Amino acid sequence: MSKFVIYLELKPFVAQWAVHHYGCPVEFPPQSVGNARIVAVLKKRPADAAPEVAAEGLTPISIPYSKQKDPSGWNYVSRHGKQFIVQYIEALFRDNMYMEMSAMCQEDSKIQTAAYAWCEMHGISIDYADTIRQRFYRERNLHLENGVDLRRKKRVKKEK
Repeated sequence: MSKFVIYLELKPFVAQWAVHHYGCPVEFPPQSVGNARIVAVLKKRPADAAPEVAAEGLTPISIPYSKQKDPSGWNYVSRHGKQFIVQYIEALFRDNMYMEMSAMCQEDSKIQTAAYAWCEMHGISIDYADTIRQRFYRERNLHLENGVDLRRKKRVKKEK
């Protein structure tokens, strides 16, 4: 990885998740799709563009080294390029959340409890547990509307 970074505006819980798993600055594994997407949108810095600086609410993302686009010269990402990278990170987050939450909710557990546990496992403040629970419900219901039932099939027995 290079010492060059870009700064992205991510949702707070997505930023916490990314930093927990990939460090700060966020550094995707070598030869990963994440790095390929970053390299794909790199440009040479325009003469009138000032280098980016850290600011509150922005997550630093490391620019990977590439033979084709050496970060010392290719270290600028346009607004649309940043949106492209943000969409990838959010999709990665959503897939990770849905797969793990689905497995956790197959057992006799409540979704809210699973959301708290999932947040703790992934370095996300538990203040966002309700947001995670709602996102999980929404994703599951979107599939249900198309005839794909991903809900738990066993009845949860209440203890007396």
